[in-house]
Amino acid sequence: MFDLLIERIVPVQTGGDGMMLTLPGLFSQLGRDAIDGFPGLAAHQAQAWYQFLAQLGALALHRGHLREPPEDPDAWRRLLADLTPRSAATSWSLMVENPTRPAFLQPPTGMLHKFKPAGETPDALDVLVTAKNHDRKRAQAIHGDPHLWLYALITLQTTQGYSGRGNPGIARMNGGLSSRVLVDRRPGPRWGPRVARAMRMLLVRRSEILRHVSDDLYQSEGGLALTWLHEWDTDAPLRMEELDPFFIEICRRVRLTATGKGRLAALARPAKIPRVAAQALKGNLGDPWTPVNLSRSDPSSLTVGGNGFNYRLAQQILFEKKLKKPLSLKALPGENRLDSELHMAVLVRGQGKTQGLHERIIPLPESVAPFLQFDEDEQGSPLAALSPKMVALAVEARKVLWQAVQIYLQGPEHPNFQKPDAAPTIASYDRMVDEEFFNCLFEVPKIGSDEVIHRWQLLLRDEACRLARDVWHKTTPPSIRREKARAASEAVLFAGLRKRLPDAFLEHDSKEYST
Repeated sequence: MFDLLIERIVPVQTGGDGMMLTLPGLFSQLGRDAIDGFPGLAAHQAQAWYQFLAQLGALALHRGHLREPPEDPDAWRRLLADLTPRSAATSWSLMVENPTRPAFLQPPTGMLHKFKPAGETPDALDVLVTAKNHDRKRAQAIHGDPHLWLYALITLQTTQGYSGRGNPGIARMNGGLSSRVLVDRRPGPRWGPRVARAMRMLLVRRSEILRHVSDDLYQSEGGLALTWLHEWDTDAPLRMEELDPFFIEICRRVRLTATGKGRLAALARPAKIPRVAAQALKGNLGDPWTPVNLSRSDPSSLTVGGNGFNYRLAQQILFEKKLKKPLSLKALPGENRLDSELHMAVLVRGQGKTQGLHERIIPLPESVAPFLQFDEDEQGSPLAALSPKMVALAVEARKVLWQAVQIYLQGPEHPNFQKPDAAPTIASYDRMVDEEFFNCLFEVPKIGSDEVIHRWQLLLRDEACRLARDVWHKTTPPSIRREKARAASEAVLFAGLRKRLPDAFLEHDSKEYST
């Protein structure tokens, strides 16, 4: 049932109309840049869907010895079927009655009697963990349309982490409580050009992925690419050296089955160990979208925290040596230097919770492109040299603002700087810095590093003073110490900013900021 190669299962938006497509038809329409969106695709599923399409398309093209994707859906159907030469009749179907045959993202098994019910709705398989089921209700997709099961399966099998005994996570993350990260360079938000560039990037960078950790980490040719084709009846894992560098993994032993109501439902069987034996590599598998943390003895894939891709982490990914840049950021041969953008996305998970879907888009003006080639010697660029200085200035001004606000709110005698009284003010400061950091940094090609530093210090000074004045005017400490607290707060603020932002207090810039 629901064979992706021949049945129109995937709904798409094209212009003002909607239509249903097969998987080959979808690749064909992506190549024509005719797709505006995917109805039913949840925001947290978009990353997994995009990476799946890119990996699957690149695998089909590589095995078919093609460098450019075909436009004909029939050509795509042959390419995809060739990835499953011994099981094409079932490997692309969402539901297969015979459990000894592979189904889409569902490995064959001879022991279906050991499986237990896992949910009767697609969102019951979801990767989200919500607080008391409040943030986003689970098991609500009672109609269970096939495309919803498709998205749920892909998100589960390619991004899920550890979620209790018998439920291991994927190999492309640093531990079960980490997340699969997407750091990408794209021509824009449209699905067609994004997937086309990603497939080309994978084909061009294949040799670099093969050499990422060692020359024998993967099988250079003929390795297992679609891991759901391999039987999973024992707890013996797949070895990395068996796999293709573009392999699409599965992390859970699940099978879809038909209910008496004519709908689909999921069955699952726990696994004692992860499907892929890669724990020692800590997610450092050469995934072209994942930065690698080099600050420790054992390199590991980047783990993003609850703050997401704030400006400090984003600039580390782009410029600092302790993080190895993902291959997706490097310009492709012949790629022009027109405006593009950086796209970062991750669903951050914690122990028994989800810490948010975080996404950041950083426009890359054409003037910045020559300074951002993302090669190994990128640290020599003026942007890489200036970025940490700007971060340090923002951090120092933040400390001054924190102290000044705390002194005003608590009094100058014995302020407790560990209390969170100033947190709302600092949150406003952080938002401004986060919004303006890259806008200011990317002015370097036009006005030079010295002028950027000068403008950055002025921006930090003005924002710190504006926020402090808001506190002074809108907050009322006890009147017996109000004037004393205000005087002490002003003294700390202006003295601290003058010391840490000297360029912002030059004579022609500081008339209204004299105490």
